[in-house]
Amino acid sequence: MEEPQQQPYNEAAEQIGLHTQSNQGTLLANQTQQLQYQMDESEKNLAETQLDCEETLSRIYHLLKQDFLSPNKEGDLEWQEIKDKKKRVLTEEGVEKIMQIMQSYINKETLLSNFDDKMIARRMLEFSLSLSAVLFMKYEIYFRSPTLDECKDILQNRIDERIKRRRINLELMNREVDENKIKGEVIKEIEPRIEYEIQKIKSEQVKLNLREFEMVFTQLRALVEATHNRAWKGEERGSLRRHFNISEIIGGRPQQQEKKKWGLF
Repeated sequence: MEEPQQQPYNEAAEQIGLHTQSNQGTLLANQTQQLQYQMDESEKNLAETQLDCEETLSRIYHLLKQDFLSPNKEGDLEWQEIKDKKKRVLTEEGVEKIMQIMQSYINKETLLSNFDDKMIARRMLEFSLSLSAVLFMKYEIYFRSPTLDECKDILQNRIDERIKRRRINLELMNREVDENKIKGEVIKEIEPRIEYEIQKIKSEQVKLNLREFEMVFTQLRALVEATHNRAWKGEERGSLRRHFNISEIIGGRPQQQEKKKWGLF
């Protein structure tokens, strides 16, 4: 039998023990809740990252603008604008039109689709034909043509080249070379054809831009095809589902809760 003076001490000890257990239980609950929140955020970030197409679309935009990657002062690569604007293949309208088309193919809806081989092949054929048609039916708008000043510079270079060739021919034949006379003859020959030559130069430069776009078109097609291949037989959403199921097993959460939260499947 406990002595009367010991009883208050025992009761106090029991109260302290119960209070400590309560605090430990609250702390454990808070830690569990925090861990659960971190897991939810991790899964949310994974889904957003896996379905995010902004980086791909940004790369396409710089590709169309013909920007290039160059190291900055810190040594990190960053996009730089093309220095010689005359080398641009597409106009601003052309870039905007293609970006509009690419956004309708490269997006999370496409990634979360379910395509078989035949459907991917059909959609890629439709994409290739549609993009080609819309661009080349309005190539005067979407493809850059040289300005009159640029055409003049090109024509001047051709005149200088013709004068140089004639001078070399005279030198090889050991004939007297009169630079002013040669220049006068060449100018006289080309004078009636100046307007025609300028128009011809403009047409040639547009054709060069059209041929240059062939490689860009191949790159665009590859990116669209890669996006569709990620949706082959629902592989993209299957990948997300497998990750969520693993997380549910580790975290001890019911599967239905995650499906309702994300609404992806």
